[in-house]
Amino acid sequence: MKEQYYRTFIGVPLRVGPLFLEAREELMEILAGERISWVHPSRYHVTMRFIGNTRQPAISRISRALEETTETPVKQHITLGDLGSFGDRVQPRVLWVGVRQPEFLNRLKEMTDAALDKCGIRPEKRVFSPHLTLGRIRNRVDPAALQSAVKTMKDRFGQEVLLDRLVYFRSEPGNGGPVYTPISSLMFRDQEV
Repeated sequence: MKEQYYRTFIGVPLRVGPLFLEAREELMEILAGERISWVHPSRYHVTMRFIGNTRQPAISRISRALEETTETPVKQHITLGDLGSFGDRVQPRVLWVGVRQPEFLNRLKEMTDAALDKCGIRPEKRVFSPHLTLGRIRNRVDPAALQSAVKTMKDRFGQEVLLDRLVYFRSEPGNGGPVYTPISSLMFRDQEV
């Protein structure tokens, strides 16, 4: 019997409000002529770690390691930041919204990496840059139009959001984008009084 692999990642789900969604719609209208795969708001998250193809025994170990973390974080509000893009100016790959106060997410990243290290998965070498992906650019875009849209909409996505859990997800291809299925969750605790 062939061993089964699942594509997995660890992330913090984000629920955005109406002003953010209005800005998203406006940006989509401005860039309607471009080939961009827009992420549905129900899939918004900050990726703590993309793991990739993972065997079933490793999935169980990773779930346990995340659940056994030494300290469960307290729920936090963070403020989303400016609109930007990854990739060079001529061929950008991703449209994203940054985070204005990344300290809490940086601590979550350290906690996630420590749990994964217990499972034999070493920390990434690249610098962690917390962000929410709005869309993936599928082919060459008009760089001037894209940069103009980013400049025009740059500060329209700033909004406070609640971070209340860390989720280990399975990602499967689906019509209209990937389907994210929670494998396990670490619910954050309420603020102590």
